[in-house]
Amino acid sequence: MAASGTFDVIVVGAGSAGAILAARLSEDASRRVLLIEAGPDYPQLETLPDKLKRGYITAADILPSDHDWGFVGRATEEAEPMAVPRGKVTGGSSALNGEIFLRGIAEDFDNWVAQGNDQWSFDQVLPHYCRLERDLDFDGTYHGPDGPIPVRRWPRSEWLQPQTAFYAACLAAGFHESPDHNAPGAAGVGAIPLNTLDGVRWSTQLAYLNPARERSNLAILPNCTVQKVVIDGQRAIGIQATCDGELLDITAGEVILSAGAIGSPHLLLLSGIGPADQLQRFGIPCVADRPGVGRNLRDHPHVYSTWRPRPEYTMDPKLPRYQVALRYTAPGSRLRNDLQILMVSFATGRVDRGGDGVTPGGITLQPVLNLSAPARGSSACSRRIPRSNRALTSDSWTKPSTGSVSETPCDCV
Repeated sequence: MAASGTFDVIVVGAGSAGAILAARLSEDASRRVLLIEAGPDYPQLETLPDKLKRGYITAADILPSDHDWGFVGRATEEAEPMAVPRGKVTGGSSALNGEIFLRGIAEDFDNWVAQGNDQWSFDQVLPHYCRLERDLDFDGTYHGPDGPIPVRRWPRSEWLQPQTAFYAACLAAGFHESPDHNAPGAAGVGAIPLNTLDGVRWSTQLAYLNPARERSNLAILPNCTVQKVVIDGQRAIGIQATCDGELLDITAGEVILSAGAIGSPHLLLLSGIGPADQLQRFGIPCVADRPGVGRNLRDHPHVYSTWRPRPEYTMDPKLPRYQVALRYTAPGSRLRNDLQILMVSFATGRVDRGGDGVTPGGITLQPVLNLSAPARGSSACSRRIPRSNRALTSDSWTKPSTGSVSETPCDCV
């Protein structure tokens, strides 16, 4: 289907959600769907670069990348700028992340219900989780048997030595065994569910988009950057995008922003939807004053500590790096499973810090803080250029009790 004319639906962003949306919406042959993506597209598995295809590396090992937006964030005013990886390719961040297929915590969903969103309880979301997956290890009520994304865990007989040692240490410290991290109420140490099969990372591009490519009512437009949503009165009627240096106006009956937690609010701001004072500061006409746009960003920051193994221990970059994780609740916390520790069997330096992605630096423990309310951050409109790096701020480290954020629009490098 040609990417011109008028569509019923435009989906902006072919990432973790956008690729699924386009594939599902185009199941109706009468619905004309355009999926537009800023990054490249690799229609066949054979053309997919190895660093995206091979699923035994971690996201940190392939950054910086020509398939990443290069966003920069700031954890505190004192901290150095930090990379905020976001995929810029069909499949989005599912094409370059750590392939850890963990579900959201049930209590978080139920907390949304308590705040008035009665359509997002965990019981209501669970069937959709199951529909996503083809779990190769577990069946029953909590798992899907025939979804498009394969999910497996490394059997204990195939764990590498650092993983086995970490598992034993967690049990010795009093943590329980958790054979199925995706079961409601699960906590403790156990094998990580991964969307990796036979060494191949199953992104939403492979699982959802590729099987839908031949549909005559689905158009996929890669390497095109959406400038803004075109709004007539109070209704979105299309988008304005740059493709091969040409500015295109594409109309549609419905526009779905699926550009990610950073890209979608940024596009809303560029389209005149957001805090009026911020829009005015950058000369963007205000269509709708919505103070919440670009605020309340949640993430899962982590730190790491690396050990150099004994000389006789052989480290192979082709072997799996993630196999076992510990999930638990911090002492005194009211948020269940707000902490997790990942054991990484092979650590290497990032390319932008002198590493090459394959030379071993040691083994690493990665403690991860899974943020929920009230810790939050913001995404500010730093320029009127959609391609520019977003300015992200968060004081989740310094003011976790208030959740206040500082909004600092700035030119990012």
